[in-house]
Amino acid sequence: MRSMAILALALSAIFAGITTASADTIRLCTGSSTGVYFAAGKKIKEMAGNAVSIELVNTEGTIDNMRRTLDLAKSDAESCDAFIGQPDGPAYRGATNRGSLSSLRPVATLHREYLHGLCNKESGVEDIGDLESDPAKYSVAIGPPGSGAWLVWQNLIREDEDYKEIPTTSEDGILALTAVSTGQTTCLIVPAGLGNGTVGEADQTFGDTVALVGANDKDFDDAADMSGKPLYEYAKIPGSAYPKSFDYWNDVKTISWPATVYLSTEKVSREAQTAFATAAARAAPAIKASFGK
Repeated sequence: MRSMAILALALSAIFAGITTASADTIRLCTGSSTGVYFAAGKKIKEMAGNAVSIELVNTEGTIDNMRRTLDLAKSDAESCDAFIGQPDGPAYRGATNRGSLSSLRPVATLHREYLHGLCNKESGVEDIGDLESDPAKYSVAIGPPGSGAWLVWQNLIREDEDYKEIPTTSEDGILALTAVSTGQTTCLIVPAGLGNGTVGEADQTFGDTVALVGANDKDFDDAADMSGKPLYEYAKIPGSAYPKSFDYWNDVKTISWPATVYLSTEKVSREAQTAFATAAARAAPAIKASFGK
């Protein structure tokens, strides 16, 4: 009888542990419901299965993701426990508030993203790095504050203050694209994986007036991520990704980085951290296959 009682207690403890782990829902901040980050989040959720509960949260992007994960209490309805984002987000935040990153842990790298430059053909700009040569002459659309393009631009300014003198607009998407096409704005920057909708629209509709260019200022690769490693590397955008107008003989070289999955170690139990990190790592190959290695 005593042995049976001990066994019952042991089984009770095991089942209690399983119940606790399954109840530890991780809220994963992604981005727009139509964006790549949300699609990547769905793959991570699918891979997690019953190991850990994952709730996907639509957001405004990396800056909003960090705010929800690092600044809001877990009890807050807008709070997240993990997020998918650009690695230059933590780098930007860490430059002014390093301590706020103490609980942030990268757990997986996903698809490759590129800084696409879309410039008016008549401007003569062949690289985003050309803009600093005559700030009074040129302008660039970087999207609204907190957007992915805005974030990249802040990091480029940190590496070369000359870019601070270039006039910017907060337009993005089709409005920014039409402004570039008609010469109201010189260039538009789009940080994204291959097959991005805005770049695809430029390729399909604006090929006569808009060119796809890279970003190759030698200062750009001096930037460091939250671990002190190089934030950007140079890679080539394959012309075949945009085959109608941008399928050049030579692919376009530009700065690049992997989208990254981050987790707050303060908000998630160790067991759930393990299950989530495993799911993210296992989902990564399928995400790269869909959106670019």
